[in-house]
Amino acid sequence: MKKIIAILLFSIFLTACTHKWEYKIITVDGNAVTDFHQSTFDITNNDLNNLGKHGWELVDVYTIIETVHPNFGNSEYVTGIRENVRTRSINYVFKRVVKK
Repeated sequence: MKKIIAILLFSIFLTACTHKWEYKIITVDGNAVTDFHQSTFDITNNDLNNLGKHGWELVDVYTIIETVHPNFGNSEYVTGIRENVRTRSINYVFKRVVKK
């Protein structure tokens, strides 16, 4: 049994090492959104399913943030307690096996 498991793990390792990958980053720009307090940006299930049909696998999602209310060293420029950053864009990272 141990020998079979070792052979399976070795074959999985060889398969993973022999693939070449290509990557794609899709950026959903938050600057096009007028209300930055919303919690969603426009990317639909259909968009993701369409990418999946073409072999793309979602491997990461990360945001880019920006300063909203800079005070430029002057504490009187922005008064009161408020958030100082907002999401500028959301980046979806996809990968797929390069077809030979």
